[in-house]
Amino acid sequence: MNVAKEVAKVLMIYIFVFFCVIVFVLFPREPKIEITGKAAVVEYSYDFDIKEYTNSVVTFFKNAIENKSLGQTKFPNRTAEDDLVTFVPKSLKIILIGFVLSIILGIVKGIIDYRLTNTKKSFLGSGATWFFSGVPDFFIIICLSYFLLLYLPDFSIMGDQAWWKFIAPSILVSIAPALYVSRITSVSLLQQDREQYIQVAYAKGFTKTKVLLNHMMRPCLITVASHLQSLMVFILSNLLVVEYLLGYQGAAYRMFSAIGYTNTVPPGQGSADERGLIIAICISFLMLVMLAHIFSQIIKVKLDPK
Repeated sequence: MNVAKEVAKVLMIYIFVFFCVIVFVLFPREPKIEITGKAAVVEYSYDFDIKEYTNSVVTFFKNAIENKSLGQTKFPNRTAEDDLVTFVPKSLKIILIGFVLSIILGIVKGIIDYRLTNTKKSFLGSGATWFFSGVPDFFIIICLSYFLLLYLPDFSIMGDQAWWKFIAPSILVSIAPALYVSRITSVSLLQQDREQYIQVAYAKGFTKTKVLLNHMMRPCLITVASHLQSLMVFILSNLLVVEYLLGYQGAAYRMFSAIGYTNTVPPGQGSADERGLIIAICISFLMLVMLAHIFSQIIKVKLDPK
């Protein structure tokens, strides 16, 4: 497998995805409001005009090139780039730490699940994994918040004022992805356990640990690597829930607030149309997925060069 060829294919796919995101966000969604009759009845209607839509897309690209900016935000004198620099690094810490934690903890938990299979302690392995996989993230966050409020009132994981406030969101955002990786790992190891070359290794007197490290981990890592793209998507989908419930104002939280823009501009605020900011944050998140995809391809080539 040629690494450069695979990376080029991934780049081409995501460039197309970036364009699709832009045209999707710029899709007109403003209704027409008319007041009719003596009773002043307010009527809402929506008419799609392809020429108006095309002009909107062309105008957006033209303004971005000429002004070298994706537009203003609802905050006075702040551009989309200003908010991007402010909010994306805050979420990036959570995403990267959660990504690494989910891989490491997931693989370790998957090995434990495999080792405890068909034993009396199997409920601590795959049983616990399946149980906690069914617990929603927001339920864990709410329970943890109430526990801290009741027993540790001076310690709060809410907000983003202190420098260490990113630690709790990073851990919480990695729980479900880590369980996902653990299931992949345990299934991969159980499938290999039935292979003849593994049985031969056991017959030669090698210990389970040595067989696991020398014969089973490479195929297992290849399998895990093929899911890195899905893992990043999983983390990003959990990010909004974690940031919203904990009041951590990162990029996902900011994008959520920008999606609900209106045509009215409150006094003393900037432009209400923040579609440029939405596009910028979406592309930033998609770039992380793209990097995870490229990283996945590189790992598979290095570990499985055939």
